[in-house]
Amino acid sequence: MSAPQLSDEEHKRRYDAFLQYGSVKLAAEALGLNKDAIGRAKRWAIKQGLTDGENVIRDAARAGGIQNSDNLAHFWKIAKDEEGNGYSLFVKNPDAKGDDDEISLTDLVRESIQEGVEERPKFEKRNHSKTGENLLVIDLADVHFIKLCVKTETGYTYNRNVARHRVIEGTKALLRKAKGHGIHRILFVMGNDILHVDNARSTTTSGTFQDSDGTIFQGYKDARMALTDAILQCTKIADVDLVHCMSNHDWIMGWTLSQTISSVLGSHPNVNASDYNMSEAHRKYYRFGSNLIGLSHGDGAKEEKLYGIMVKEARSHISECKNLYWLLHHVHHKVRKKRGDNRPYLTEKDHNGMSVNIMGEPNIEGEGIDIEYVRSPSPPDGWHDRNGYVNRQAVECFIYHPNDGQTARFTEWF
Repeated sequence: MSAPQLSDEEHKRRYDAFLQYGSVKLAAEALGLNKDAIGRAKRWAIKQGLTDGENVIRDAARAGGIQNSDNLAHFWKIAKDEEGNGYSLFVKNPDAKGDDDEISLTDLVRESIQEGVEERPKFEKRNHSKTGENLLVIDLADVHFIKLCVKTETGYTYNRNVARHRVIEGTKALLRKAKGHGIHRILFVMGNDILHVDNARSTTTSGTFQDSDGTIFQGYKDARMALTDAILQCTKIADVDLVHCMSNHDWIMGWTLSQTISSVLGSHPNVNASDYNMSEAHRKYYRFGSNLIGLSHGDGAKEEKLYGIMVKEARSHISECKNLYWLLHHVHHKVRKKRGDNRPYLTEKDHNGMSVNIMGEPNIEGEGIDIEYVRSPSPPDGWHDRNGYVNRQAVECFIYHPNDGQTARFTEWF
C-alpha cells in the first residue's frame, strides 16, 4: 500500500519545524521523523507556495546572475548607509541540494576574504626610522573568541566584545610600552586558539563542547577584524612578519583565519607572511640575529624533547645562534624555565593569586634553552573555574637584541 498523502497543513507544520530548528536533522529529531520526510515536506511547501521564502531566494539568485535558485546554497544580505552603518545577514536556502547541517568552509573563507578586501583602504608603505635594532614579538596567546564566561558563575565576564577589546587595546598598550626601545622589526604571532571552537556545533577540533557567545561565523569575523586592526597598529611602528601556530581548539578554523588575514593584508608593503610562516607546521622557527625562537602551541611535544627537536629541525641555524628560545602557549598562565645539561630550572610561575620569581641560580642568556609559556587574556570559563584552573589575564610582548638575546618584556594586565 502507498503511504497516505499528507495535507497542506502537515507539510506546513514540518516546514515550520525546519525553520524553527534551523536544519533538517534537528527538525526531524524534534518531530520524531526521518530526515527525508522533512526534506520532502520542505520542498512541497515551497513548491505549493505555502511560504514566501521562495520569492526572496529566487530574487537573490537572479540578482547574482543565477537563474535557478536550486543552485544557490546561501547568500549574504547586506544593507549599509552612506556612513557604512548597517547590517549583514547570512541566509541559507532551505531548498538547496546537499547537506543541510553544514555550511561550506570554503564559502565562509571566500566571503570573509572578499569582505576584507572591500573594506580595506589602499595601503601605503610606511618609511620607519632605521635607528632601532631590536625585534618585538607580540604574542596574543589563547584569546578564544566566542568563549563565554559568566560573572555570577566564575567571577569574570568574557564574550566576543571583551575578546575584541583585549586584542586591539592590548596590542596598543604593548606598542606604547615597547616603542621607546628601538624596535627594528615586529613578529606578530597568530593562531594559538584564537577561536574557541572549530565548527558550527560549538565543539573543539576533538569534539569537546564549549560554552559559546555566538556562532563560529560571528567569532570568525570578529577575530578577523580585531587581528587586522592590531596588525595595522603594529605597522605604524615597524615592518611586521606574521607567523601562525596551530592549536587544539581550532586546528582548522584558526589556520583558515590566519590564511584569510594574510590574504587581506597581502598587499600591505610593511607586512610579510611567508608560506613557511603561514603553513600548518606544528612548530615554527624564527631567526633574528643570533637568536633562534621556536614557536608552538604547547599541546604537542614534551618540554624535554624541545631542545633536541630544535637541533634537528633548525640545524642550519643552531651553530650561528647562541640564544635559544621556545615560546609556548596552551596553559593560559606564566611558566618560565631554563633547560640545559642539568635538571630543568624553574625561574617564574603564576600560581592562583600570585606570580613567583625563583632566585638562587644564574639565568644567563646563551646558556641552555629558555622555555616560556605566554599568558592568556581569556579568563576561566565554568569548567576551568570548577576545577580550580584560575589564571590572571594578560597579553605579553618580548624584546630581543640581535646579539644579547631577550632584553625586556612587557605585560598588559586585564
